[in-house]
Amino acid sequence: NTMDRRFKKVHITYKHDENYDSVINSICTGMAENDIDFSIDQYDLMYRMSIKEYEKEIGKSDVVILFVIPSYLTSIHCMFEMTEIFRNGNIKERLYPIIDLGDSIKRNGDGLKQIKDYWQNEKNRKAAQMTDEPGGSKYLIEEITIIDSIIRNLDDFWVYITNTNTGSLKTLTENNAHVLIQELKKIPIENKITSVLADDNVIQLEDAPQISKKIIQQHGEKSIVIENFSGTLNVN
Repeated sequence: NTMDRRFKKVHITYKHDENYDSVINSICTGMAENDIDFSIDQYDLMYRMSIKEYEKEIGKSDVVILFVIPSYLTSIHCMFEMTEIFRNGNIKERLYPIIDLGDSIKRNGDGLKQIKDYWQNEKNRKAAQMTDEPGGSKYLIEEITIIDSIIRNLDDFWVYITNTNTGSLKTLTENNAHVLIQELKKIPIENKITSVLADDNVIQLEDAPQISKKIIQQHGEKSIVIENFSGTLNVN
């Protein structure tokens, strides 16, 4: 299943900010250098793809790098991804957090209230818009529903980012995110190739690990190259 394989990639949830472009580039470079299969919107969110479906894909991913800066906390798209991540559970196993809130938001109860107040005000503002909205209010209702979900998940999210030792941004991401990459490489590879040759023409691969390239030599002159493939491959 193509989507099942996509969920096994390392996904990154983050807010676009040119001040952090070099950090994101370091993380992506480090994963590429270490053959870690990853997904990030600038590469994988293609023209005409559903943004919301991609955000849900992040929420279901087996491994997520959670990169939180102040503007992440006030982005409805980012915080929707957060709600999807927490809705799908296994937070301790799946999340690899990078937190850089500076002095603008305290990682305590005051910071939580600050974010809650922001989203409650947004909810009230959207509800007020509906009173003067010409025609239907479907879009505003969907936004309010997302904001409700954000508010409901904020306590669990805040407990996680305040109780988890997330290290420092510099330590985790310098030298092409070496420290972060070493942590990602500790993830056990649970998926193994269980059957290679079924007969002369069919190769069975079940739950192939996420490898960048594997070459299998056939009987005779033909060879095949398999890249991130699982399933049944017919060779003619």
